[in-house]
Amino acid sequence: MTRYLLDTTFLIDYLGGSDSVRRFLELHGEDEFATTATNYKEVAVGLRLDGSFDAETLAAAFEWLDVVPIASEHALAASAFEAELYRSDEHTRRGVDAAAADLLIAGVADAEGMAVVTRNVDDFEPFVPVVEY
Repeated sequence: MTRYLLDTTFLIDYLGGSDSVRRFLELHGEDEFATTATNYKEVAVGLRLDGSFDAETLAAAFEWLDVVPIASEHALAASAFEAELYRSDEHTRRGVDAAAADLLIAGVADAEGMAVVTRNVDDFEPFVPVVEY
């Protein structure tokens, strides 16, 4: 069984009834799915911005999904990724700061042995296994 960490793009597309999300879930029905508290928060922010946020509705929509809280081991994994970016000549401090949420998500995936499922492959591919849906 493979363990997948579903990124915010996947969660948004799930709520929107995306065919690619439906196909992915059908193909991987025996696998394990989770997301992070950070991803859950990002979805909630979007719902609040468009005026459709309801905590109970959101919880019900994702009751099939484990929401992993950010823990110290995830933060430590993310710190290695962030230090790598800071050492790189290809990233500015502002760019690294903007990637903070994705680095935490990658830290969870790394520490938990999960592949990230996303449309934003470039955000995660340097750090953890990624599956595009």
